[in-house]
Amino acid sequence: MPLLKSNMNRMLAVAVIAAGTGLGAGLAFASQPDMDGALASLQNAQAYLNRVTQNKAGHAEKARHLVAAAIMQVQEGIAYGESRGE
Repeated sequence: MPLLKSNMNRMLAVAVIAAGTGLGAGLAFASQPDMDGALASLQNAQAYLNRVTQNKAGHAEKARHLVAAAIMQVQEGIAYGESRGE
């Protein structure tokens, strides 16, 4: 039974991660694999930037803002595509 419980926990974790990264939304609507992939990559980059402890003469902070803006643009693009059935 412990093995089954462990596998169930892994499957639940994968489902939560997929939903959190927008992959679940990409599967539920029309296929936008490039936009979904871009969003996942940007969110991954954002996670790394959030762990940076030195600001690198302001470059880390500027990168955080630019990545956040890029995430918003990709999300808006995905929403636009979904509204047009793309």
